[in-house]
Amino acid sequence: MDKNKIDTQTVYEMFEVLSEKLDKQIEKSAERTNPIQAQVDMTAINTVTERLENVIEEVKKPSTVEHQHHYTIDIRSNWFFFSWVALVIVILGLFWAIANQRQTISRYMESDLKYRYIKMQGQTDEESIYRLEQQFKYGDSIRIIRKQVEKYEELVKEQAERMERAKRNSEEAERLRKETEILKDRR
Repeated sequence: MDKNKIDTQTVYEMFEVLSEKLDKQIEKSAERTNPIQAQVDMTAINTVTERLENVIEEVKKPSTVEHQHHYTIDIRSNWFFFSWVALVIVILGLFWAIANQRQTISRYMESDLKYRYIKMQGQTDEESIYRLEQQFKYGDSIRIIRKQVEKYEELVKEQAERMERAKRNSEEAERLRKETEILKDRR
């Protein structure tokens, strides 16, 4: 049996047996002695009974064990200081890398738009390239150039689709013409 746990049924049985024996003994002693002595014996029994009831109540209560963990971080320690310095260096390095990538991507996007604009113009010379570079210094002119290029590309795409449809229609017409000739020859 566990030291912390007492079987309550056994305690109750023991209490009942003690109570019965004490009752019998009180009756015997009351018959033999005067009533004042019997009362003294009853107070001792009552105190023992109270103690037993207190023990039973304590046994019925669930036992809880609390664990407390305390962690301390000492700012003055070397590993803490160096780990924070390393973390700050890594973060700054990542910020620099992201900024560098954004700048590179921006340059690529501008170069792509310049290429598409020159392609839209069809031909170029040194002066038009210089003017284009000057226009790319202003955000409004970049938006205007982008709209012009997108509209031009959309028109070229529509024209290519129309030409493809015309080609398919002419092929279909040629196929139908050949079929009609074959049918005429059979008659």
